[in-house]
Amino acid sequence: MNSKKRRTHLIAALLFVLSLSITETSIILAQSSRGTISGEVRDARTQQPVPFANVMVAGTRWGTSSDSLGYFIIRDVAPGSYQVRTTLVGYLPSTVDEVTVITSRVTRISIDLSPTNIEMHGVTVTGGYFQKTAEHAVSYRTLTSNEIRRSAGSAEDIFRVMQSLPGVATAGGKSAQLIVRGGSPDENLTLLDNIEIYNPIHFARTGESMGIISIVNPALLKDVEFMTGGFPAQYGDKLSSVFNMSLAEGNKESHNTDVNGNLGGFGAMVDGPLPGGGTMIVSARRGFFDLLTSLLNRPAAPQYYDLVGKFTYDLNVDHRLSFVGFAYLDQITRTGSIKESGSLSSYPYLARDDYGDALGVNWRALLGPQAFALTTISYSGNGWNTLQGTEIDRSLRGEEIVENSFSMKSTVSYQAVPSLEMKFGVNVSWIDAKQISWKPADTTRTGQIVPASSISYLPEAGRKVSLFFQDTWRPIPIVALTTGVRYDAFSVTQESTIGPRLSLSVDATEALSFNAAYGTFYQTPASYQMAQDPANTSLRSSRAIHAIAGVGFLFGDDTRGTLEVYRKDLRGLVTGSDTSGVLTNAGSGYAEGVEVSVQKKYTSGLVGSISYSYSVAKRRDDDELALYNFEFDRPHILNVLAGFELNDTWQLGVKFQYASGNPYTPVADITLRNGTYVVVDGLRNSVRYPSYHKLDVRLDRTFRFASWTLVAYIDLWNLYNRENILAYTYKVDNAGTMTSTPRYDFGLLPVIGLSAKF
Repeated sequence: MNSKKRRTHLIAALLFVLSLSITETSIILAQSSRGTISGEVRDARTQQPVPFANVMVAGTRWGTSSDSLGYFIIRDVAPGSYQVRTTLVGYLPSTVDEVTVITSRVTRISIDLSPTNIEMHGVTVTGGYFQKTAEHAVSYRTLTSNEIRRSAGSAEDIFRVMQSLPGVATAGGKSAQLIVRGGSPDENLTLLDNIEIYNPIHFARTGESMGIISIVNPALLKDVEFMTGGFPAQYGDKLSSVFNMSLAEGNKESHNTDVNGNLGGFGAMVDGPLPGGGTMIVSARRGFFDLLTSLLNRPAAPQYYDLVGKFTYDLNVDHRLSFVGFAYLDQITRTGSIKESGSLSSYPYLARDDYGDALGVNWRALLGPQAFALTTISYSGNGWNTLQGTEIDRSLRGEEIVENSFSMKSTVSYQAVPSLEMKFGVNVSWIDAKQISWKPADTTRTGQIVPASSISYLPEAGRKVSLFFQDTWRPIPIVALTTGVRYDAFSVTQESTIGPRLSLSVDATEALSFNAAYGTFYQTPASYQMAQDPANTSLRSSRAIHAIAGVGFLFGDDTRGTLEVYRKDLRGLVTGSDTSGVLTNAGSGYAEGVEVSVQKKYTSGLVGSISYSYSVAKRRDDDELALYNFEFDRPHILNVLAGFELNDTWQLGVKFQYASGNPYTPVADITLRNGTYVVVDGLRNSVRYPSYHKLDVRLDRTFRFASWTLVAYIDLWNLYNRENILAYTYKVDNAGTMTSTPRYDFGLLPVIGLSAKF
């Protein structure tokens, strides 16, 4: 499908969602100025519905009980933000914080209850606000959609919010990519409702650190799980982290409609019931960047579209099907540039199309009172086309790349005996990757000549097979030991790996816990790496060994502190030279550090967190070479976030970020080579850019009308206009004189947004 057809289809989908919005809005207009809370209560271990649980809006008289299927509905709730508390004899109380009730709308929530006798179920739940399973003993954080929405400096983008968590560094305001504990962005596994996503960020590509905004509208999310190390055996083929996004389900009562717009784009979302008893939630967006660059008379005109949806049906009380899909299209066209044309990256003509899509079905089956299975069949893919050149020859450099996969996986969770929980699963994927690219001869900044080259990488589809088994054993009530092992095989590289995992959690008191994890993690070489030269098909998987220890302490039901120390030992990393496409597994290195954080959940109109990380990330390209600072090494990172509900109509959010500057290779000298002055590099990554810091402030105002609600906000990025330097560019003239020009991150940037909720 060509880019024009893709854009036409996405525009049609956007118009369809808008038409749904207008139609359904006319249907659901209500005279009442109150809202509704609905949802379901399930056992956290077995996913069985929990009947007769007491569900109360904390501090109010509003409440109800779940029915025989675990479903509940609370009507006539005044608009505002609440905590919903659920209790039942035999289960620990659970609190869902920051449940926002909106005029004439249904707010849907999901509640998992954990049995009181925690030794039976491998689940640690303390205070109701902070929940984690024993298999996630370390480096685990969850966020809700409201926590994402209210975060200052993010423009309501999930990935920018995650950049403020412990152990995560930012590549600057112009990038939404995640840099986790000194690792590259392509070392992170991203899942959307159990479907792996190759590229979750607009204008980003595999192996790059750039990317502007997530393809997933945060209003679609139920919650997100983020594991920055020591993750369990069910996750694999990545070295650094797991980012798991769960989509919300539409409510069963009536249709809700959101229409919103800000500096990044315009979108619409609809959720509600479907014929036959199902539910749906769909979002479509169109970016504004091309309109902004046109107004600013800039040569590039980027634009994006995305469509994400979920449709859910309960076949009966034991079987649930959910259909998940998304598609996106990014386009950039530049026909003129003020940059020098001597570099391939700045030819005056540029045409770039990036696209991706996914479609999958999840089948959750309750296999009896002690077990359930989740089976997923999915397709996921992305690709891109690029042409660069001059107005005379627009195809001096180009590429046509596609990466697709078809996957089938199933996981079974089973409570064998009261003190032992087991989980096992299988995943089989077929990978189809094609790459055609070409480029003319070029000269590097140090005067090395790179010959012209072309690539035609058209291999047969490869196959990945993964098996895992893990169990959580509680020998005594306060101790949880999780052991696991993962097997992976990849037909393209004709290799197989075995990665053992181990974690331990000890609840010394109700408030104090000690946690540790150790494991081996592998990551297969990416198709863009193997495509560069035929010899690269002999590449093998890179390996990381994680060792993590930490302590957690509850200062109160709503406030938790953590301290963690970690080390990642890296072997078999893929490395190569600037002038050759031949890559090897000769690289190695390590990352180590300490992280301290305190997080307060939303209560009494206040939410916030503070975290500090100290880390070191070193790499070497060969065992015989010296270690150097990795490009994503940020020794000091400080994040402070706070949200205040000033009253029932005004909210204030504040975020301060500080980080050491990224390392870079300085220019040591200038020399004459082949009749041209070029630079001579100093020691690799031996100096740093100035430290990075900024203050973001967001102010929200809510307007409530008889049948709809309007939220207006202004999000001020970099309030004190700090000139954060992202890079230097060097130019040497014919006389041998060098000039250095800094490239800055965003200065003071106001992001104004509106969101209408019907």
